[in-house]
Amino acid sequence: MRKIFLSIVALFAVGNLSAQSAEEWLTDLNESLGERYAMDLFVEVGAVDSVDDQLSGYFMVEGDGYYISLGVMEVYSDGKLRYEINNERKEVVEDRVNLESVDLLSNPTRAFSFLPEEFSAKVLKSSSTGAVVSLVPKSDDLGITAILLNLERKGSKVVPSKLSYDYDGDLVTITLTMLDASDLALRKWDKTAYRAYDIVSFL
Repeated sequence: MRKIFLSIVALFAVGNLSAQSAEEWLTDLNESLGERYAMDLFVEVGAVDSVDDQLSGYFMVEGDGYYISLGVMEVYSDGKLRYEINNERKEVVEDRVNLESVDLLSNPTRAFSFLPEEFSAKVLKSSSTGAVVSLVPKSDDLGITAILLNLERKGSKVVPSKLSYDYDGDLVTITLTMLDASDLALRKWDKTAYRAYDIVSFL
């Protein structure tokens, strides 16, 4: 009898997981990520039926600070200022962080902060192992038409596996793989390391 009861409880739990709302999936995601995490990136840029460019790299977030390495580019930020490096052109562009951006490549600290007052969120597909969430901005100011977020449930955690941004027909699709951040240190901006580079400042 006890085994039957436990089986029923397990089935009920699985049913609840797959019936989660978009808000619940997003809350679980942010609680799982916390303030410090890192992911490998594979970025594809193009349109619906074509891919114009592909880039790979990784990024790390620690509180308000972040570091991105993608192709020949690097980006350092302390949460206020952003230093974008083009290692091919040997150029550094310094600017203030766009705190409104939710684009992972522009401001990864807000990449998964889809606030209800800013986005309409809907679960397109879900199961006990993951979900696909559609996010539509409530304002045109972001320049994004829609976002698709693929999530995976791994044990007690929910992690992202793919992000797709639709910029009015121009698509940026980012495949994500979680990294163990415990052995990683956040790389921080060091002007002396780029003293041979040209600096373009928008400050």
